[in-house]
Amino acid sequence: MIGKVKVNQSFGAMCRYVLQEKTPDKQAEVLAAYGVRTDSAAHMAADFDTVRAMRPGLGKAVLHVALAFPAEEKEKLTNEVMGRIAQDYLKGLKIDPENTQWAVVRHQDKKHPHMHLVVNRVDLDGQTVSDQFIGSRSVDVCKGIEQDYGLIVADQVGRKQAREIGPTPKQQRAVSPQAQQSAEWSRARQEIGRALSYTAARLAALMS
Repeated sequence: MIGKVKVNQSFGAMCRYVLQEKTPDKQAEVLAAYGVRTDSAAHMAADFDTVRAMRPGLGKAVLHVALAFPAEEKEKLTNEVMGRIAQDYLKGLKIDPENTQWAVVRHQDKKHPHMHLVVNRVDLDGQTVSDQFIGSRSVDVCKGIEQDYGLIVADQVGRKQAREIGPTPKQQRAVSPQAQQSAEWSRARQEIGRALSYTAARLAALMS
């Protein structure tokens, strides 16, 4: 399980991206939501912005998390299971899913299961949801969910991908098992990082 976290400004652009109303081949499915309407991107964004207005000085109020899983897990990851995972992910980040607006949408345009979680960084009490160290916190939460749900560990997927692609020049130059392992891990991290690069590029284009 890989979580890619971004903090953005526009709920409008984000909701249009995740719901993909003009791109039906994405097969976007709303798995669960709290405090927002899900019938249209416009309604969803308006609901987010209503609560956001309690903190007008918070520029980047949009928390977006893309959660991806190995293709081998597709049968296990039903919509119901992925919806539960999304809520467990929020709880792991110390975000109360019953006092914060959020929506989770699954896209079906890739071989690997993945979903997009949109969260308001202003909770229903008007308090700011912290994004401090959220990247490292997300990694820890993902590892915990992998264990709780018996999922394939993301690092194992990265090592498998690295072996399939073959050795890098750095690996070929490695003169010790330790150096070779270090090079392989570097390659694995690069491949995992690329797994959701298309999502990031599309979102940037929408918000430009």
